[in-house]
Amino acid sequence: MNYTQKKSSCKPNQQKINKKSTKNTSIIEEKNISVSAFLGNREIGKRYKNIHKKYTRKHVAQYSLTVGVTENFIKEKKRVSSTRKNKGLQTDLSFAKKLKTINKTLCSCGRDVHFMNDKKIVDIKETDTTRRLKGLKSCGNNSACPVCASKLSSIRGNQLRDMMEAGRENGRSYMMVVSTVPHQPQESLEVTLNQVIDMSRYIFNQREYKNFKKLSGCRFVHGGLENMVSFKNGLVDWHPHKNYLLDFDFSIETVIKKFGLNNELELRMYVSSMMTKLGQKYLDSKGIKKELLKPFYQQEEKSKRFNVKAGISASLEFDDGYIAKWGLEAEMTSGIYKDGRFNGGSMHPFNLLDLIHNENKDTSEEFKYQCVKAFQEFVVASKGKWWFYFGRGAIAYYNENYNTELKVKKDEEELSTLDDDGELIYTLTHDEWLMFKPNPKKVGYALSLPTKKDVIYYFYDEIEMNRIKSLERRIE
Repeated sequence: MNYTQKKSSCKPNQQKINKKSTKNTSIIEEKNISVSAFLGNREIGKRYKNIHKKYTRKHVAQYSLTVGVTENFIKEKKRVSSTRKNKGLQTDLSFAKKLKTINKTLCSCGRDVHFMNDKKIVDIKETDTTRRLKGLKSCGNNSACPVCASKLSSIRGNQLRDMMEAGRENGRSYMMVVSTVPHQPQESLEVTLNQVIDMSRYIFNQREYKNFKKLSGCRFVHGGLENMVSFKNGLVDWHPHKNYLLDFDFSIETVIKKFGLNNELELRMYVSSMMTKLGQKYLDSKGIKKELLKPFYQQEEKSKRFNVKAGISASLEFDDGYIAKWGLEAEMTSGIYKDGRFNGGSMHPFNLLDLIHNENKDTSEEFKYQCVKAFQEFVVASKGKWWFYFGRGAIAYYNENYNTELKVKKDEEELSTLDDDGELIYTLTHDEWLMFKPNPKKVGYALSLPTKKDVIYYFYDEIEMNRIKSLERRIE
């Protein structure tokens, strides 16, 4: 079986595109027009490199969800019918069914007209830096869709930044707490991910934390989930962790005094010790034979700055070199789309899509298949998980007390109202969109389709062709 990305044979109305693209290319050459002007942010241009990467990853993600499990779905179903007592086989079928459902949603993202789009039209809008299709569905799946994940990460990061700026101006302060559990290669992500989430929920319901919350003036807790993966001795090693942002009514100096401590480092050690102790209590109560790392001080390389390392560690806004480098709001909200640090061997699961891609010649067929199975596991285990959320009542509190105008919607609503800015340069009727949109190709029992770039290239060809024809008619 070939586990690399298959050559797409599902390009939208490919004969029409090829025919017209050839004609338009000659016009482009005659008029000396830049091709990047047509492709906008989907294809060419150095500043669009990351955006093109997201859409390429989305294409590979659609392919990845069709490999292995779903390809032999009919055979597996027949085997289960003859051996209904085989629970392992039934579990495989359940897994395949989930992949099929997720991939159908993923394939409708950016392809079908949004249900809130009553007029069923698709607008092409243009800004100084990009061109966009407006009025199409966004799946909002933070684990399966790199494009939606990136958009949501940016939206939540900007919202959190605005909230924190208003809070600092009014004497508030923030601390980030990172919780995780020990993990072993080949340990199920569903198991470790749920352990991290359940442990965190346990900690925030304990008397020790409630006493800390009352004394410190910690009014809100905002949450963000992050998952990383690495390969150890050829085995998949999952490393999920939960980020929490403690939102205090007072300055950090005031919080330090309330606990009779001397400095910020002591406060970080105090919080880390308290939460690590509660986390270990949870593991022991559930009979989970794992030991959380006990808190200790560690000096950063080439710096006099000290960090607190622990099973559950606390960091302040600007005293951690890594966090200070790109901002606490980015660290909190980037868990749904964060490029891993390959030097450390750890990466975000979306980086697996780069390894799966058929243009990647540095990985073997066997390793690509292993990455496919790892990505499938990540998508299924992460389905329905909250990747970032604001503390209950926080937005209303800030708007009422600090005269802010923060607006936070559900993920799907955020994406459906995104990209309202820009100049309208072309409107496609519903019939036109149905004629041009990419037609998905069945792979096994799931769907796959190419990136938007082919369709958008065609749209821009048509727009430019019509514009040139109009100019020629005027000249005549």
